[in-house]
Amino acid sequence: MSEFKLPTSFQPKPPPTDPAEIHFKRAWQHRKNKQYRDAVNEFQESLKHNPEKGSTHFNLGWVYDRLEEGEEAVVHLQQAVAIFQKANKASNITSARNLLSKLYKKYPDLDPDAQKK
Repeated sequence: MSEFKLPTSFQPKPPPTDPAEIHFKRAWQHRKNKQYRDAVNEFQESLKHNPEKGSTHFNLGWVYDRLEEGEEAVVHLQQAVAIFQKANKASNITSARNLLSKLYKKYPDLDPDAQKK
């Protein structure tokens, strides 16, 4: 009798071993469960291990916005844009800029271009 094996595409991924990724995955679960304060804590822990991960800054900005902490949200979205630009990740740049634009509309006092007018 032959042993049944799942196709390679269905094999479960091993759990991450990188501390930044471990905290990112935990944060993502908290974000998904609308446990935003816990998500912030885990995203912050992830950044301690990898401060140059654009997706962590992006998600942290998104979560801070849900907590109505506009200044923190904007700071992290700006960092995400800069990191994505350095990595030349066009679709990520667009997503981060779109969210940043929405934040500037929601928190107009944080928009540097609005302050010049």
